[in-house]
Order: sequence, then C-alpha cells, then structure tokens
Amino acid sequence: MLPDIEVIVGTYTDFLLGYQLVQQKANGDDKIQLKPTFADKSHAGSLKCVAVQGPWIASGGSDDRIFIYDMRTRKQSHILHSHSGTINAVVFSPDLTHLLSASADGHLMATRVGSWTTEGDWRKAHAGNPVTHIACHPSSRLALSLGGDQILNTWNLVKGRVAYRTNLKSKRTLGSSPDCLSWSTDGNHFTLSGPLVLEIWNIEKASVVRSTKTPSKPICVSWLNEQNCLTGLDNGNIAWISLDTEDDETPTLIEAHETRVKAMSYLNDTLVTISSAGEIKIWSPDIDEKSLNEIASVNIDCRPTCLALLDLNQFGKAPQAHCSVDTGKQQQPEARSQENEEQDEDSQEIDLVKPRSFVSIEYEQDATTKAANKGKQKQTETKSNKDSDASDGGNASDESETLTTNKIAGKKQMKSKQKKIAKRQKDHSASESESKSEDDSSSDDFGSSSEDERRPRFRKMPNKRKLNVNHKGAKNTKKK
Repeated sequence: MLPDIEVIVGTYTDFLLGYQLVQQKANGDDKIQLKPTFADKSHAGSLKCVAVQGPWIASGGSDDRIFIYDMRTRKQSHILHSHSGTINAVVFSPDLTHLLSASADGHLMATRVGSWTTEGDWRKAHAGNPVTHIACHPSSRLALSLGGDQILNTWNLVKGRVAYRTNLKSKRTLGSSPDCLSWSTDGNHFTLSGPLVLEIWNIEKASVVRSTKTPSKPICVSWLNEQNCLTGLDNGNIAWISLDTEDDETPTLIEAHETRVKAMSYLNDTLVTISSAGEIKIWSPDIDEKSLNEIASVNIDCRPTCLALLDLNQFGKAPQAHCSVDTGKQQQPEARSQENEEQDEDSQEIDLVKPRSFVSIEYEQDATTKAANKGKQKQTETKSNKDSDASDGGNASDESETLTTNKIAGKKQMKSKQKKIAKRQKDHSASESESKSEDDSSSDDFGSSSEDERRPRFRKMPNKRKLNVNHKGAKNTKKK
C-alpha cells in the first residue's frame, strides 16, 4: 500500500508545488513514481516557509504575505496581509485553532483558523529583532520562538505572554544564529543546532540532555518518535540520533543526497527529504536497524526552500493527476472522489429542474409527405419574395421621381423669394436716400440766405502809433 500523503514544496521561483505517489505498471513490473498534482504561483517572491495541518496549507514568502489553501476544494481560501516584512516561519497549532506566524518586522502573530482574524499581535516579541523560528508544542499550550537577539522565548499560549526567556549568547557551541528548533512527538524534548553540533533539550530540566557533534552543519531536523531523531546535514548525509544510546556514541550516518539536505518531514511511517538541487526522495525508515529504504525519487528542476506533508486520510483522498495505466492495456478509471460525487449530485438536481425534450416517432410515408410539403412551401416562399422585391423596386422608382419634382419646385420657390427680398431692399434704400436729401435742403434754408451773410465779420481797428518794444528806446524818448 502506498502512503496516502502529498508532498508540498516551496521554491525560490515563487512556486508552491504538490507531488503524490503513484503506482504504475510497465511490462509487468510495478513502479512507484512521484507525479505532480498542482503548481501554484501566487507569491510575488520566493517562498520561505510552509505549514500543513488537516486540510489547510499556509505558505509565507518574501512578499510579506501568507496564502491559505483549502485542500478539500484545492483552491486558495484567504490571503493574510498582517505582516510588513518577510515571513520567516508559519506553524499551525496541533488542535487547529490558530496559525502562528513570525516575520522580519519583529512581530509574532496568532491568527484564528477559519475566520482568519488576528487574535494576538506581539510587536516586540524579541525586542524588535526579526523572529526567525517558531515551534508549537503538541499540547497547543506552549510555543518556542527564536529571534535575532539570540534569546529563546517560551510562550504560554493560554495567557498569551512569555513564560520565561533563555539567553543563548553564552552558548558558544550554538554560534550566533541557532537553528533547527523542533519539538519531539511527545513534547518532552526539543532540539537546537549550531555550526557543528545538535543539542537535545529536556523541557522539565530546562537543560541539555544530549549534545551530538556532526561532521557537517545541521540544516533540518525531523523526529520519528520520542527517542529517535534524524538530522539533515550540509554534506548531503542524514545523521540518526537516538536517546536510547549512550552519550558518547557517534550517530549513524546515512548517505541520502549528493548535495545539502534542504528540508525533511516525517508522516505516516514515511520520510521525505529534498536536496538543494531539487531532488525529492521518499524513504521507509527501519527504526530497529536504523536504516532508510528508498521508495521513489524525482527531480523538480528548481531550488527548494521548504517542505511539508499533507495527510490525505484526514479529509478524504484528493483526485490524482495521473492514474496508473498498463502499457498496451486499457484499465477502467479509478473511483471518483467525494467532491466529484457531490458535484454530480448537484448537477442531477439541476437537470431535474430543467424542462425535458420530447421524442417523436415517424414512419417513412410520413417523412416523404412532410418533405414534399416542405418543398412546396419553399417554392411559394421564393415566389412571394420575388414579387415583394419587384414591388419594392417600383415603389422606389416612383418615390425617386416624386423627390426630383419636389426638389425642382422648391428651388423655384426659393428663387422667387430671393427676388422679392432684393426688390424690397432696393426700395428701402431709395426711400432712405430721398429722406436724407430733404433734410439737407431744409438745413440750408434755415438762418441767413446768402453765404456772405453766414461768414463771420471782422472789426477794423483804427491806425495807431506803433509802440517801441525796446525798453532802452522807451527810456530815451522820455528824456527827450
């Protein structure tokens, strides 16, 4: 039996991809392959994190948005715009009541599942520094968060506040940016990683239980059960760490990929890993022997960023994109999903409402008589159409003649009107000239009768002795 899981992958190229295991038969041999189920490009930037719980998928990216998908209908359900920075982590609570999200803007938010309203917003969860990691406890009452201030916060989700803080700056083995924050399946342990070490902490003692050195940097962590933990390394290997063994025992190394193990996840006794080169591998782990058996692999031809697994048993199997087909043989299609059955029922109800058509049965003689009648009807229709065309043509000619005569009569009337108007204008101008001449004559007769009388008369002054203008001459005359 194939595991009823669907692999959800986020990529640097803004795509959210889905893959599912399919069993195919070729030349009598059974082959298990990974086939793509969907590809969605809703984000406007690279994806940073993916979370899956029940039928819900949440993806966060560098475009400051969180997209919610409902896999029961396989459609996008909602978009969250609550953050103003890159979404670094998204996690569903195990009881599926809230979605926790962390961003580079320093906010840690809790969003109610279903209504998608923000119920908690801690603006300075890590003193204003970016929040990089979130891990929710299996009881949905506690949560862990890591930030740029190198402090591990333990949150009380019931009261909505920080229970206590752990300063990791003194932990030199963890370096400046601790990673791989993950809870065990029972919730008694959690992991933190440094450049070349993986530490397992006990929640009761609040201290390190196991510190394991690794040949390469740990990149991702996945718990198989309460005692066994797998770590993907930078060199492509997987380190198997067990709490049952002694502290000094070195972990078993398994060659998984040629390049870095970018992400890994475990569900329904199936382990899925993906490398930075885009190679997905499905494994069946053997806990007793501490080994991994490869089931299938595929290359997605793009760089992945995150990975999560969807359990199809929780809400019914989704329709597969590719069904198994024998070469040279035709098989019946597989049973349809519940969604298709509901759609068929709805369509049947709609069809019952629609009016149904009637079927008439005819014999050959009836058919021939009907054909003959139809031919006669067509002939009569063609004749009537011709007659109507002819009558229309005659009427058109008559109408054109009447239009021409009316135009000629209208032109004559316009000419006569113009002549009358011109005569009236001439008469009016003549009368005006006569009145002006009369006015001029009357003005000449009024007053004196001759031009000489109308001229102004000048008075003649008597001849007097000229006065000497020169003052000196005037003085001389007085002396004399």
